[in-house]
Amino acid sequence: MAKDMTQGKEWKLILSFTLPLIGGNLLQQIYSLADSLIVGNFAGQTALASVGTSFPITFLLLALATGLTNGVGVMASQFYGAKNAEAFRKNLSTACFTLLGAGILITILGILTSRPLLAGLLQADASILDDALLYLRIYCIGLVFQFAYNTFAAILRSIGDSRSTMYFLLLATVVNIVLDLIFVQFWQVAGVAWATVIAQAVSAFTAGGYLFRKVELARFRKGQFRFHREMFGMSLRLGVPTSIQQCSVGLGMVLMQRLINSFGVDTISAITAAMKLESFAMVPIMMFYMGLSNFTGQNMGARQMDRIKRGYHQTMVMAMITCAGIILLLVFAGPYAIGLFHMNQAATAIGVEYLQTLAWFFLIFCIMYITNGVLQGSGDVAYPTAGSMTSLIVRVIVANIMATFPAIGYRSIFYSIPIGWVCGTAIVFIRYLTGKWKTKGVMQRSAAGKEEAKHV
Repeated sequence: MAKDMTQGKEWKLILSFTLPLIGGNLLQQIYSLADSLIVGNFAGQTALASVGTSFPITFLLLALATGLTNGVGVMASQFYGAKNAEAFRKNLSTACFTLLGAGILITILGILTSRPLLAGLLQADASILDDALLYLRIYCIGLVFQFAYNTFAAILRSIGDSRSTMYFLLLATVVNIVLDLIFVQFWQVAGVAWATVIAQAVSAFTAGGYLFRKVELARFRKGQFRFHREMFGMSLRLGVPTSIQQCSVGLGMVLMQRLINSFGVDTISAITAAMKLESFAMVPIMMFYMGLSNFTGQNMGARQMDRIKRGYHQTMVMAMITCAGIILLLVFAGPYAIGLFHMNQAATAIGVEYLQTLAWFFLIFCIMYITNGVLQGSGDVAYPTAGSMTSLIVRVIVANIMATFPAIGYRSIFYSIPIGWVCGTAIVFIRYLTGKWKTKGVMQRSAAGKEEAKHV
């Protein structure tokens, strides 16, 4: 159901929009976590390490197109807030053509480059290389479905509908877990990968079917569903910086995984397990960021800057309170959660240490992402990109320097993370304080959009 976020209590709108996003993305994390838990319990610690080793590559491949999806979402929310129905439809039709092509291209690229990436760039251990390669190649087949789902979900979020995406992810999660449990018995790592691909296809088809059948703005008349060069250019201006940001995250993960691999299978499996749980902990903060981004987009379109500022302050308070609860959970429940992966004692200890060290710095991560929400939603995408890239560059450099000291060793992997967060937070927070993000709205850039405006 569409929701106009340009009127009403800011915190209530943002919270009601964000809660279904949190639910949906926790489900998404569950079906990602299911792969690792089921592999670890049914196929062993070495198989778990192989799935973990391939993860940074899958993230990097997906990041190449994620930025375009984000650009599409920012444009859609601002067009919706400005009541510009024709521009909204042009943006949607162009996105479908663009992301389908990108998905097919990245799928082929991922399959062709999987071996040199794993064996060469990541220097994966010989004991896990074959399983990691098999998992990665199968996973790549499902990338086109991920691109499609992310596009449809971004459009639905732009009109204030976060609840539907939660239902699609619930269905995909159930499908993935059931198929994981069945397929792992027969095909081990390959079975888990195929279960994920099928679940991704389910989420893409259900989200697309709902969008085009139930949302009035997504219904096209004859000749309307086509590629529009001006919308493509605008999405590139907004999307390419975010693609760079996402790719920098992915590349940073690749470089960190190479360092992780140098410490052996115990460390690989421990960090794999801990990062899966860390991803759960990050979900509420990242969904508040997404909720604030969509709120900002609609209110940028309506030119209501005071509402954006109030929304930012209120979201920061809600996210900080949530973050305090997350810290307590990681510190006190982390050891029990790590134990679910059934690793040996040495790996379990490393995983627990990772979670309990990182927990105390989550407030910094919270400030960075909530501030990113305003910048991203306003269309001022260069600074979130700069913040993320700086954070990761600092993290990689610091981790590799720390790793040369025997007394630190594998701990360099998680000691470096908060240092990177501090640097990234400084960049985006200073940008927010300058107020220059107020001039970056899509409607200000698009004279054609103003001339062709039609009321929703």
